[in-house]
Amino acid sequence: MKRPFSLNKLLRSFGYAVRGIKTAFRFEQNFRIHAVATLLAVLLAFVFRITVYEWLVIILCISVVTGAELINTSIEKICDLVHPQTDSRVQYIKDISAAAVLLTAAGALIAGLLIFVPRLVALI
Repeated sequence: MKRPFSLNKLLRSFGYAVRGIKTAFRFEQNFRIHAVATLLAVLLAFVFRITVYEWLVIILCISVVTGAELINTSIEKICDLVHPQTDSRVQYIKDISAAAVLLTAAGALIAGLLIFVPRLVALI
């Protein structure tokens, strides 16, 4: 009978996830762009000492955008693997998954602007 919990399996799973993040950072330009935006948001959050609720918004935005980018990349790679030739159906799938990233990134940008612009304007 299988054991209901295995610490070794759990640690291996975390290792695979970390390897996935490293791979995305190394090979995916858009992931690196999101990483730079993440660093900028976190830096500004520390500089301006944002509230705990604003931190929650920033963390949620970072998680959603980064997760959407990783899922989008996975969908694109699977599509390329399964159907390497140009196909309008595959392009449709890729466009829709890219649109999901665009919408989450736009929402995160708006949230960031609402949090940081008033503080930046106050400096001027």
